[in-house]
Amino acid sequence: MTRSAPRSRVRSGALTVLLSILVLALLVPTGVLFAQNWRSEGDRARATARELDGVAYLRTLQQVAFAVADAQSAAVAGQTGGREALAVAVQQADATDARLGGTLRTTERWTGIRSRLETLRAAPAGSDPTQTLAAYREIGDLVLALYAKVRDESGLAHDPDGDAFHLQSTAAGELPVAVIAVGRLADAAVLAKAATAPAQPGQNRPQLTPEQIARLQAQLTTQLITERVLLLDASNRLVDNLRAAVDSTESRTLGGNLLSRLDRYQRAADGISAMFAQASAAGASITQADPSLINVARGELQTAAGELSSTILNEVERLLDTRVEGIDQARLLAGGAALLAVLLTVGFFLAYFLGGRPRTQRPAGPFPAGDPGAPQPDEAVAWPTVAPITGAPYQGAPQDKPTQWERSGAAR
Repeated sequence: MTRSAPRSRVRSGALTVLLSILVLALLVPTGVLFAQNWRSEGDRARATARELDGVAYLRTLQQVAFAVADAQSAAVAGQTGGREALAVAVQQADATDARLGGTLRTTERWTGIRSRLETLRAAPAGSDPTQTLAAYREIGDLVLALYAKVRDESGLAHDPDGDAFHLQSTAAGELPVAVIAVGRLADAAVLAKAATAPAQPGQNRPQLTPEQIARLQAQLTTQLITERVLLLDASNRLVDNLRAAVDSTESRTLGGNLLSRLDRYQRAADGISAMFAQASAAGASITQADPSLINVARGELQTAAGELSSTILNEVERLLDTRVEGIDQARLLAGGAALLAVLLTVGFFLAYFLGGRPRTQRPAGPFPAGDPGAPQPDEAVAWPTVAPITGAPYQGAPQDKPTQWERSGAAR
């Protein structure tokens, strides 16, 4: 009997190894691609969540910037108004910084701003307005620096989408600069007007010499020109950024939501610029612009800037929320695709070993069940040839001789 079992088993083992390699070749790249996609989308999700924290901080910081501008104008005018609003804004900023300051690393800067604001709030009314304006100028610069810190640490300043990038640049860059610049502009105009006006009865103001008045006017003129340039430059860049955001967005409602607020802001900014242009056309110094009209225009611009800033931050938040939803959908799709690939591969592998392997039919033969010598399904058996039986037919066994018992019975 000849057998070819070893060769068949070698072919079956080679096929099993080849199938295992094929399964690994399918699963390993799938796993690598899934891991890379999952990690990439996870990084995007964390970055977007950090930007949302930045938007929440900017909302609180906006209230601080506006409250500082109001308190500055009241202090320069010798009044105490605006201190309550500033205290509320500081309290809200404390709560926000306690929640997000560790993530955005803003606690140290905010603590310095808060300590300076508390010092100014404790100052008595009627202090030197020039020194008061200089002190608030320092605080305004610190607030603008905190705006930049929040933008950078939250990632808003590096947002990859054009619409969100230009929107955050407007809300956290140009608008705060414009609000602080117009406040300084109005307060400098008030000081310039008061420097040349005669002292009123009961007014506690030191008498200035002509040289001191000329020096103060030159200083205030420089401040007015500087703040006016800052205001116009911020307003122009603001309009450019919003146009770029509308041009690069896929949102159908962004332009409509911003248009009316932007128009109101532009009218207020143009009105302030026209006041100084009229004074220059009349041959008067820039310090001769009417401070009361400038204060009215300042209030209008600040109100328009507040509405525009809130609208912009709402749009940025909506864009970021949409991005988060897209990230969740992408991760869910990647997970489903990877799971399907694994199930298909494992199912094919199990189907082959459990029911898909080819089998040869076992030849019939005189082998009892469980006989170790029985041929296996893959063995080829050569059965021996048996010669035919020849000879006389079988006649039965020969008769034996009768025994003693049989003879005794016969005799009886």
